[in-house]
Amino acid sequence: MLIGINFPIFVAGQTGSTHELKEKLKRFEQQPGYLKDTVYAKTLIRLAYVYSSSYPDSALLILAGHAQRCVACGYREGEVDTYIILGDAFQTKGIYIKALENYEKSFQLAKNINYRKALPLILNRIGIIHLNQGNYPEALSKFYPSLKAAEAIENKALIGATLNNIAMVHLYQGKYDDAESAYRQRLKIAEEMSDSSSMSLAYNGIGGVNLQQKDPVKALYNLAIAYKLALQINDQEMLLTVTLSMAETYYELDSLDKAVSLFENALGLSKQKDDGTFICNALIGLAKVHNRQGKLKEALANGLDGLQRAEKMGHVQLMRDANEIVSTIYEALGEGNNAIKYYRIYKVYSDSLNNLASQRAVAIEKASYEFSKKELEFERKTLQQRWLIFSAFAALFSLAVVLWAINRNRNRLNHTNKDLQQKNALIETQKLKAEETLSKLQAAQAQLVQSEKMASLGELTAGIAHEIQNPLNFVNNFSEVNIEMIAELKDEIDKGNVEEVKAIANDIEANEQKINHHGKRADTIVKGMLLHSRSSSGIKESTDINALADEYLRLAYHGLRAKDKSFNAAMKTDFDNSIANINIIPQDIGRVILNLITNAFYAVSEKKKAPRTSEREVVYEPIVFVSTKKTGDSVFISVRDNGNGIPQKVLDKIFQPFFTTKPTGQGTGLGLSLSYDIVKAHAGQLKVETKEGQGAEFIIQLPII
Repeated sequence: MLIGINFPIFVAGQTGSTHELKEKLKRFEQQPGYLKDTVYAKTLIRLAYVYSSSYPDSALLILAGHAQRCVACGYREGEVDTYIILGDAFQTKGIYIKALENYEKSFQLAKNINYRKALPLILNRIGIIHLNQGNYPEALSKFYPSLKAAEAIENKALIGATLNNIAMVHLYQGKYDDAESAYRQRLKIAEEMSDSSSMSLAYNGIGGVNLQQKDPVKALYNLAIAYKLALQINDQEMLLTVTLSMAETYYELDSLDKAVSLFENALGLSKQKDDGTFICNALIGLAKVHNRQGKLKEALANGLDGLQRAEKMGHVQLMRDANEIVSTIYEALGEGNNAIKYYRIYKVYSDSLNNLASQRAVAIEKASYEFSKKELEFERKTLQQRWLIFSAFAALFSLAVVLWAINRNRNRLNHTNKDLQQKNALIETQKLKAEETLSKLQAAQAQLVQSEKMASLGELTAGIAHEIQNPLNFVNNFSEVNIEMIAELKDEIDKGNVEEVKAIANDIEANEQKINHHGKRADTIVKGMLLHSRSSSGIKESTDINALADEYLRLAYHGLRAKDKSFNAAMKTDFDNSIANINIIPQDIGRVILNLITNAFYAVSEKKKAPRTSEREVVYEPIVFVSTKKTGDSVFISVRDNGNGIPQKVLDKIFQPFFTTKPTGQGTGLGLSLSYDIVKAHAGQLKVETKEGQGAEFIIQLPII
């Protein structure tokens, strides 16, 4: 319920046609004294409040121009409430930009007219918009002040609602214990208020946590309670919310027919409400179920519809989930390019929601709130102590001389405490500034790291495009030969030449084996590319280091050739065949090898471009040499080139983050830094040996575990 607005006296329901509603409003405005009496303004606000979550278009129609009407009758608090309800209606429709505009108008106006009770409510609404847009730190920067203000005025309903929103942030970030704790606090408050709707919402949240913790049976138990509570009070919005949660749970239990039925039911109800968020969730859910059922066309239609709606709203979590299922469906359909396209978009959204800077900012917001609570508790206890001291003075008045001495000493102590408090405040301010600067630096670093990864993926993709062309050429050529041979086979059958028929059939069989072989080769290359494009699992696997190095050498070469057709270089290898498989994270070590080889090709390319100083100068031939060697309990991977080498004056800086010798715009300065960290994480070492003018050699040393 909004501050300054009584509970609605109207029953929510269908408003009839837009024309009928407009006619009713027109007759309403023709009443005597309409623009002077606040009763009319309050009545319209109550009516719009009822419709804002169920029939948002009706709410928007009711409040069209109503803010100006409130100004005309001097009802400034009503103007604030009008903008809040307009924001609610736009949020229901999924138009977050307009929702945020109206909430910010209401917040500024509430501050101007000193409408303090409305401020925590508006902050909570603004936080929800940022939550839907995937900006968790900004969302919590609104939720925690809202929670603190609600606690100060003991508004239990708002406290519970804000705790629910904070729980959702923790749930989205995978902090399931924190999420369940917040939902439990929300449930306790709802039970104290005997608020069945809020209790249903809390049980639904706890069920969601259970589902993420891979306990669908426990999730169904809590969701059943949530559904029963919502059914008792006929709360249609909560019934829809719980229906979606139960559908997701049955999907995890592989009860696909039940899941489809619930998702379709939820989709129909959410379209009636014109609630964009519910519609997207239902469509994405149907796409997942149809995909598992093998109904790929229906799955793709649902997934693309959900993605389009999520993009229109700007709902980051839903855009992430929609891109993920669409990528999966395209992969099942065998459309590799589309699968990669949507998977990359999914990774961008996923990384933006779960990057280190965001998690740190969230932790800082939570810590700041906890610190403020402790400060309030400290002030309360201090106030109690002062009252006790005052009582002691009254009771022991006869000891005035002694108390005077004690009071003098206490004054000195208070003076010292004030000095300490001022110093602590200064230290805290400096600490907050330092943390803010650190957060900005980490955000910039995360962005540059992502740029480096995408550049690496671009090099790899160009190489793979060249690699995959060879097996595809074989498949096409042998297929064409088989077509001709089948025609010959038919002719020989007509002639009755059995021996020739057998010979041709044997040739066709041999060709089919070659087609199968090269098809599998193409499949291996595509799967390798998909594997590289995914984030590292962090799990070590038994890996053939020679095959890994050879693969990335060829991919790096073809990647550079794809960008510069004139480039050419000799590639030499010397692999130690005695090396058995070693346990590494192949995606990470592959990225290191790719980075070193790409740098080597860049070095010889730059030297090749340099003009010759004289006609007698020996013609330069670019060479990149990759070798492996086992020595004791270690494996050494060497990448050597005959380029210009690394100047001694910068040799100590090459592994530092953001340092690069490449021209501006051609390098982030993170390649060698990331490579160094990855090798260190494998308990290995990355070293460099160089001679100016003659070349450089990077050596990776990995332990055999």
